[in-house]
Amino acid sequence: MPPPKPKPKPTRLTATQEIVAGFAAGVADAVACHPVDVVKTRAHVNRGANAPFVRELARQASSGGIRSLYRGVLPAAARPQALVMYVGNEHSKRLVVGERGTLTTPTAFAAAFLTGVPESICVTPFEAVKCRMQARENASRYAHSWQCARTMVATEGAASLYSGFYATIGRNCVFNAFYFGSIFFAKENLMEAPRTVSEQVAQSLATGLLGGLVATAFKMPFDVVKSRMQSRVPDVKTGRAEYAGVTDAFAKARSYLHRSPCDRVGGAVNAIVRTEGWRALYKGTAVTALRISLGFPVSLVAWDLTVWGMRAMNEDTIAAAAEKAGAAVEP
Repeated sequence: MPPPKPKPKPTRLTATQEIVAGFAAGVADAVACHPVDVVKTRAHVNRGANAPFVRELARQASSGGIRSLYRGVLPAAARPQALVMYVGNEHSKRLVVGERGTLTTPTAFAAAFLTGVPESICVTPFEAVKCRMQARENASRYAHSWQCARTMVATEGAASLYSGFYATIGRNCVFNAFYFGSIFFAKENLMEAPRTVSEQVAQSLATGLLGGLVATAFKMPFDVVKSRMQSRVPDVKTGRAEYAGVTDAFAKARSYLHRSPCDRVGGAVNAIVRTEGWRALYKGTAVTALRISLGFPVSLVAWDLTVWGMRAMNEDTIAAAAEKAGAAVEP
């Protein structure tokens, strides 16, 4: 019995094509799932018991109107998270295995883990504004996202846009590793290569759901700490944020800049566990899983369809060029 033929390597996208695909994935995710994201953030920062998702969504819509479910949607749509996440993962894979190397499940996990660092650098300012806008206690404080960002910089310093930065790194690195790693494992070991667009969409939905749920289980403590750090406004009298580890008056406190990332995130974790118990690190797990279950398949399908179409265009261009070159050399 002859050995199975290896899967052909897909054509490489240009930088512009990767940017377009990443932007399409991010906008699709933000627009489709922002109401769920609002409920998710509020579940992370809530000190008491969280209401069921449908009840909380209905309560928010009835008290603040449908527009309140889209507070913070502008930074959510503008942030380059999907762009850096998906494009960064493509480049990280080439960095880990080389241009001609073969990706394996361990190297897929490692490459995806690395992607979380540049992603966090790019998205933390957008995340900080988004979380401030979504927190219930800030509903009357900020009219819109741009005013929120200007107020944060004016009253707390530019460093406030990077509150929760190291918690964001932890969340993104852990999530990406298990998300892309699980997807790679499933596609390589459990599924055949798709032959049609419908098969591509079905496979993307299935693997995106699987990867998202697995990754959510591991990233929850980082996500809760991140939401708590980014949603709280520092005390107006002291300039101090609630959790040790958020910038103490941000740019005004040099001592913060000399503390290690472990001290910053660890201080927040210690405060949450001491006052609410370790279960608080998993607040909103169900709605977070719902957010991931809806959002990441949407973004993955948008990414895959855009990439699919662009690779098809590239292959047609290559085939046309080869045909033209062959015709030119014929006697």
